Amino acid sequence: MKSGSVRLLVISGLLITLPTLCVAQDAEDEASGVRFQAHQIGTVRFEPCGVGDFDNNGKIDIVSGEYIYLAPEWKAYKIATINSDITEEGNGYAWDFMDAPLDVDGDGHLDIVTCNWHGKCMEWRRNPGVFPPEAEWETFLIEEKGNYEFGEMVDADGDGVKDEILPICPAAEWAEVGTLENGETGLIVHEINAERHIWGGGMGDINGDGRPDLIRPSVWYEAPEDIRKDEWTRHEISLGAPDGGTDHTPQILVHDFNRDGRNDLLTSSAHKYGIWWYEQNEDESWTQHLIDDTWTQAHSHALADLDQDGDLDLLTGKRFRAHNGNDPEGDAPPCVYWYERKGEGSTVEWERHTVTFDEGIGSGMNIPVVDIDADGDLDFVVTGKWGGPVLFENLLK
Repeated sequence: MKSGSVRLLVISGLLITLPTLCVAQDAEDEASGVRFQAHQIGTVRFEPCGVGDFDNNGKIDIVSGEYIYLAPEWKAYKIATINSDITEEGNGYAWDFMDAPLDVDGDGHLDIVTCNWHGKCMEWRRNPGVFPPEAEWETFLIEEKGNYEFGEMVDADGDGVKDEILPICPAAEWAEVGTLENGETGLIVHEINAERHIWGGGMGDINGDGRPDLIRPSVWYEAPEDIRKDEWTRHEISLGAPDGGTDHTPQILVHDFNRDGRNDLLTSSAHKYGIWWYEQNEDESWTQHLIDDTWTQAHSHALADLDQDGDLDLLTGKRFRAHNGNDPEGDAPPCVYWYERKGEGSTVEWERHTVTFDEGIGSGMNIPVVDIDADGDLDFVVTGKWGGPVLFENLLK
């Protein structure tokens, strides 16, 4: 990392005051009016993170891997012990690819839903509601369906709230809180198709019927009227590679980027070159448009109105040593960028702005975006095997 940065050991229960990192903004950022200030919250090597009010004090906390960081002091508490073979160089993996905040048992406290590749399972950690935490949180198995690439909070039922889970495992499925067969409240998994799918996925209303559809890189499933009982209709698609090809993607985002009344898609190659948006045409075909193909391992995406101009911009970053340096440019400097969307119709353009480059900070499996300091603009959190999390405070307000 560059000037102003430090590395400190995060110890459970110890209040650590971490200095603000000096993150330079390029000239384009200054022109856009959007600047970010990085705050090092922790220095632990995990790839997912999440945000939510875990202690019910009205302030948004951060979770990543074994630790929860309570606002506003960001005091770190260990709430889990997670298998990990990550080295000081960033090689290896931890058995944690999702930290999704969700009240699974309905007791009024946010729990954490997690999944991982190597353990081949999805689990949840129960928040006992005791703060500061006196012990590690109990972990419960949800399902075991092979490798899990990552998972996301989504709006599967179309009520406008992202309180369902989209796990990216071989099957196409989604999960929601409900009443289990034993009468208890828990997470119910709805399987749409059990076949093995390409890694990557998202949910959103593709056909404009008001019901979010489920998307994987080679297929999208049209939501039926009863999303829990009826069959989902399969449609072929091809995402994640140049020239209309199909490959492993991270999140697949759904939004009407050119404002023609039809929702489009946005995703990238998770390990190679290329970020694209896919225009949905009137005949339900797709036209691929390049956003950027000058860097690799864009393995996490989020849409947010970072500059408050009324439209959604793209926030993304480079996953640090996603395949232990074996991807194209696997050892290139880590980075986080936001792409300002401009124009509409056939003139949609994306202007890249640098949040951080070559300062030891990238993004791992996801990027939570939230107004964490309640000042009226959107901030975000990233982490990775480089050692985080880091909070980027939006200085627009």
